[in-house]
Amino acid sequence: MVRMREIAVVGGGGGAVCLLEALSQRSGPPAAVTVFEPSGRLWRGRPYQRDADCILVNLPSRAMSVRAGDPGHFDRWLAAARRREADGAGEDGVGEDGVGEDGAPGKADAAGAAGGSTAAGEAAAGGAGRADPFNAAAFPARTLFGDYLESVAHDSVARLRARGWIVRVLPERVVHAAPCGGGATLTTERGGSHRADRVVLCLGAGAPHDRFGLDGPEPGFVPDPYPVAHTLAGIDPRDTVAVLGTGLTAVDVALTLRANRHQGPVCLLSRQGVLPAVRQRPVAHALQHFTPDHFHALSRRGEVGFTEVVRVLRDELAAAGQGPAELETELASLHEDPARRLRRQLDLVDAPGLGLRILQHTLPVAVDVWPLMPHRDRAELLRHHYRAIHSLCCPMPPSTAAHLSAMSDAGQLRIVRGLHNVSRTGRGFSAVTRDGRIDADTVVNATSVAAHRVPTAAAPLVQSLITASAASVHPHGGLRVRRETSQLVVNGTTQQCFYALGDLTFGSLFITAAIPVIVKLAQEISRDVTGP
Repeated sequence: MVRMREIAVVGGGGGAVCLLEALSQRSGPPAAVTVFEPSGRLWRGRPYQRDADCILVNLPSRAMSVRAGDPGHFDRWLAAARRREADGAGEDGVGEDGVGEDGAPGKADAAGAAGGSTAAGEAAAGGAGRADPFNAAAFPARTLFGDYLESVAHDSVARLRARGWIVRVLPERVVHAAPCGGGATLTTERGGSHRADRVVLCLGAGAPHDRFGLDGPEPGFVPDPYPVAHTLAGIDPRDTVAVLGTGLTAVDVALTLRANRHQGPVCLLSRQGVLPAVRQRPVAHALQHFTPDHFHALSRRGEVGFTEVVRVLRDELAAAGQGPAELETELASLHEDPARRLRRQLDLVDAPGLGLRILQHTLPVAVDVWPLMPHRDRAELLRHHYRAIHSLCCPMPPSTAAHLSAMSDAGQLRIVRGLHNVSRTGRGFSAVTRDGRIDADTVVNATSVAAHRVPTAAAPLVQSLITASAASVHPHGGLRVRRETSQLVVNGTTQQCFYALGDLTFGSLFITAAIPVIVKLAQEISRDVTGP
C-alpha cells in the first residue's frame, strides 16, 4: 500500500484557506493535510478577524475571490448570505473552538455553510453588497470577508475528504522544524513531534513595529490596533489621538474613531505623510503587454531593468489609448498637501482616464516581474519609490476617503509628514515633526511591520529553519524563495520540502499580501506539493 504524502500547513489564516481551496480543485491521489493554528482566528488570520463593520476590504468584492479563475465566487457567496439572512436561516451548534470532532473545521468556522454568526448576518443584510456613495463598487466589511474565508475552508475540506484526503486541524504552535529523511520534522510548543513530506509556511503578517520603543506598563499606547473594536473602545472620546502611520492601517484607526463618535483631534503621523490613493470606478481590462509571458521573453535577453518595466507599462497604456500623463501627475503630487490630495482624488473617482486603473491591474504580475529585475533596481525602488507604488497600487475605497475628508474638513483630522520622534511625557506623549511638536493623550501604532517580516510568535520556528540551513534571510526582508514554486532557497539551492506563502516572502517577491497574489501563488504551490 502506498503511503499518503503528508503536507503540513503552518498557520491557519487566509493563505491556508487559499491553499486548501487550490488543493481541493486539483485531481490526483489523496494526501494528508495537517493545519497548525494556535490562535482563535482559525481561517481568518489577523486581517480578517471579527472586528468593527466600518473596516472594509480595500479591493472590490469581485477581486476578492479565493477561487482561481472564478472572480464571481465571493459575490455569489455574498448574495447567498443576504438570502439566508432574509430567510432567517439559523446555525447548527458547534464547539467554540470551531473544530469538528476529528480535528476538522466546524460550522462555526464555516459561516457560509450554516448562515454565519449573528454579526455576519447583520453585515450581510446591511453591508454585504454595500456600495459606497460614489457607486464605484461593493466593498464589504472585512469581518464579512473573514466569514467567507471560513466558509471556503469548510467547503474545501469537505471536497478533499470526499476524495479520500485526511485533513486535520491542530490548535498548536510549531516552534521548531528541520529537514529529516527527505521530509521534515515539526515540533510544537507542547512537545509534540510531527513528520511531513512537504511544509508550507503561512505565518501571516506581524504586528506593527514599535519603532520608538513606546510599549510598556504605562497606559496610553496601543501597540497593535487590531481588533479595533476592542483596542480603541477604551479611548476617552475627548483625547488627542496620535496615529503612527498614514497607510491603510492608520486609515482603519481613523475610521473606527469616527464610528465611535470620537470628539478629540486625530493626527496621522509619518515620515512622508502619504495616504493611500482613492480607488476609482473599476473597469475591465485584459493586459496585453504587461504579462508574465512578455517579461519572461524579455528576460531571456538579460535582466529586466526598471526602465524596461516602465516602457512596457507605457505600451500597455498606449494599447488602451492612454498616455502616461495621469500616472506622472499622481507621482508628482505625492508631496502635495495630504488633505488637498485626498479631496482631489475623490473628485476623480469617475474620471475617464484609465492610467491608475491599468496600473492596479498589473498588481498580480508584480510577483513575476520583481525577480527578473537586477538587485540594484529593486533596492532603488524599495528605497525611493515603495511608498508611491504602494499608495497608487493599493488604494482605499471612495467611501473610506469620503469619511477621512469629512473629518479633515471639520478640523478634526490632520495628516502630518516629517515625523522624527515620539516619546512619553509626564502627561502623555510628544511627537516631534519637521513643523513642530504635537502633544497627544493616546498613541496608536499603525506603522509597518518590522523589516525582517517575521511575526514575533513565529521567530523561534524561522530561526530553527535558518540554523538547520533550510532557510535564508533575504537582504530586503523575509526569506529567500524560488519564484516559480515558492520553495525556500539557501545558497542558491532550492529546499525540496519547505515553502512559504505571504508576507514572509517579501524581498524575494514584491507584493505579498493582496488576495489575487495569494491565490495565484497558492495555485502554484498546490501543483508542486501534490506533484511527483
